[in-house]
Order: sequence, then structure tokens, then C-alpha cells
Amino acid sequence: MMKNIIYKFSCLLFGALLVLSCEENEIIQFDAQNGRAIAGFGGGNEAPRIVFNPAENTDSKISVGVSSLSSSPRSVQLEVDATKSTLDPSFYTIDNLSPVIDAGAFTTEITITTVPGTDLPGASDALVLKLVSVESAEILETSIDELAIGLDVQCPSVDISALAGSYEVVDSTFADFFGETDDTREVVLGPGANQITIIDGTYINEGADDLILTIDPETGSIIGVNEDGINSQVSFGPNFYVLLPGGRVLTCVGIIEMTLDFSANIAGNPHVFNLVKQ
Repeated sequence: MMKNIIYKFSCLLFGALLVLSCEENEIIQFDAQNGRAIAGFGGGNEAPRIVFNPAENTDSKISVGVSSLSSSPRSVQLEVDATKSTLDPSFYTIDNLSPVIDAGAFTTEITITTVPGTDLPGASDALVLKLVSVESAEILETSIDELAIGLDVQCPSVDISALAGSYEVVDSTFADFFGETDDTREVVLGPGANQITIIDGTYINEGADDLILTIDPETGSIIGVNEDGINSQVSFGPNFYVLLPGGRVLTCVGIIEMTLDFSANIAGNPHVFNLVKQ
């Protein structure tokens, strides 16, 4: 089932706003029936976030509105700001960049659909939408006329049992440095509750121990590693696993990603270790 996230006007953009006209030095009162029409994105948030579900399409709604009604439909023109957007277009589709505010209505909506896959958007990637025009309405400097929409990657649930299997190491910071050539790993469940074990750990050529991860069963966050397990011991002597914040598993698509550090004499060298189920 698709999830819907709807960004709507809570009380319209300008319900209590008084605007001072520089030209005539007059205070303009807004009248919902016959007043001046001011346009902007709804929701009051210039940087909303929508859900990216790697396992299925997810629809999210973005609204555009005006501060007064009209007896005629009003066309809206939106555009993706390609110079500011950092989110790859392969992650989403937009149903309509030219929606219409119906006669007698304050708002209209567009639908952004995120497209599933094992490739994930970056944490800081954003889709930037620009409100270009609304027929018979004004876009003021105080209007929200630009949205930087980020994506939250979420599986619908966490099923740790689904993580067992064969994986490909898709990102390993020091793999080339240590001369690693084997990019396959087996993942088994256990040894304890909410734990998985990555056989041969991070760096095989460095004699790494198996890497045991403890996972939050509610969120999929990686909350612990076997800190007595060796991360690297050949080149620099024994260096134990140290978990840094931000690791997670996405059980719906078989993704394990984390950032680790070494200990002892080479501590302070964070390195990612990311795997995708084959």
C-alpha cells in the first residue's frame, strides 16, 4: 500500500498577514472572497521531507494555494530548479508541473512519486521546486515560492531474519589500500537476539574477525558491534571495531550500511562498509 504524506495549508499562507504597500503606504486587508490573491506553497515549511521506500512506490502530495477565492480556475506553473536540485531524477516522478486551482478553491496539489530500487539517495540530496506563477495572483517576497524537498529512506518494517544471505561489498573505504579483492560476504543470523554476523568482517587481507552487528528491531539502526572483534591486525597491529553513529539496515531490500573506525594507533580513520544482498 502506498503511503501518502500531504502538505496542506494549516490556515492558509497569509491568513493573518498585513502587507504594507510601499507605493501607496496603505495597509491591505485580506478578504477570502474578494481580496487580493497572494500565492505560495502550502505547509509553512520550506524544506519538507518525503518518504523514499526502497521496496515500493510512495506518493507524497505538495500543495500550492492562494489567499482568496475566485469564480474562475487559476493555472499554476511550477518548475524543477535544475541548478539547485541535487536529487537524481531517477528517484522520483512528478505527475504535473502545471496544475489548476479550481474555481472556488484555495489550493491545488501535485503528486511526487518516489521510485524504488537498491540505489539510495544521499542524506543531503534535495529536489528543489520553484513556484513560477499563479494566474491572477501575486507571489510576494514573503511567499514560500521555493521548496527544497528531502527524502527519508524508510522500509515499511524491520525484519532482521530477512538479512541472512550472500552480499556484495559495494563500498569499503580502505579496500584498495589493504589490497582487498574479495567483495563477497555471507551474513548469518545471531549469535544473539537482534544480531547478525558478517562472516570474515571488513578486511579479509588484514585478518579481520567476523563482524557482529546489533540492530534496533524497531528502527533498523545499527546500535552495536563486537568491540572485541579485530577490524585490522596485519598492517598496523590489532585494531578493534569501533562503531560510529548512522549505521542502519534496510531489510526490505537487503542493504547494510555503516561507518566504522579503527582503534589504537590508527584511531581517527572513519571508514564506510556497505553491503547489498545478492
